[in-house]
Amino acid sequence: MRVRGTRHAARGTMDIPTSKDVIKFLNERFAARGLPYRLEHLAVLPYVNPMWLANWDAPQLADAPERDVIEEELREARWRFPQILDEY
Repeated sequence: MRVRGTRHAARGTMDIPTSKDVIKFLNERFAARGLPYRLEHLAVLPYVNPMWLANWDAPQLADAPERDVIEEELREARWRFPQILDEY
């Protein structure tokens, strides 16, 4: 589900992805790699980062032993979804 954003003269209405979009994406990627992890929530900052760095993190995965694979998937998700809204 996407939340409708504000109107911008040059771009029209912007679709802003939500935490549910990122959770769905990452859970599908983890399943495709055969990893047993499934996210339930993300830590989302309450503001948009002006440098377009990701405004979210997945602390639920901090202690997972497959750090290399998980970091690779998190990098891809942060590239696709750098700024999100918290939908919980």
